[in-house]
Amino acid sequence: MASAPKPLPGVLGDLVSESTVYGVMLISGMLVIVASDAEAATWDALVKVLVTVGVFWLAHVYSSTVAHLGDDPETEVSSKVRLARAASYAVRHSLGMLGTALVPLIILGLGAVGVLGHSVAVWTTLWMDVALLALIGYLGVSGWTEKLWVKLVGAAATALLGVILILLKAFVH
Repeated sequence: MASAPKPLPGVLGDLVSESTVYGVMLISGMLVIVASDAEAATWDALVKVLVTVGVFWLAHVYSSTVAHLGDDPETEVSSKVRLARAASYAVRHSLGMLGTALVPLIILGLGAVGVLGHSVAVWTTLWMDVALLALIGYLGVSGWTEKLWVKLVGAAATALLGVILILLKAFVH
């Protein structure tokens, strides 16, 4: 009998989180909106996506810090310690949003400096985001099953749901 799956360790566990999935979809949705402008340049897309990710990351850290200030209410600790613990948790738990932004931003950067054409940079970024969602789904499901087919279904479902949400976000905006 196979051993039970184990949760993802350390930083990898923090990277496979809701903030990671949200970050990928945020980048993709923002890119669809920005790149749909016929006058848009890759530099414009890069800057807008970078600033948007930064603002939303700060919002995630802030909201998570506030939400976790009351953790362990029975523990007698100072307000400074409580704030430091909540902020530390918030930063660690939100790292996935920044981590998954790196690959798309590198691809957009290649487009901005002319290594890739604008259209190629945008489409490559969007498909890379779908691949990242699939990887996140695969790793997330790996935490509770050893069955390869279930992991692959989790990857496909996460990627497909991501594509649908990206399209909905673009449609709404």
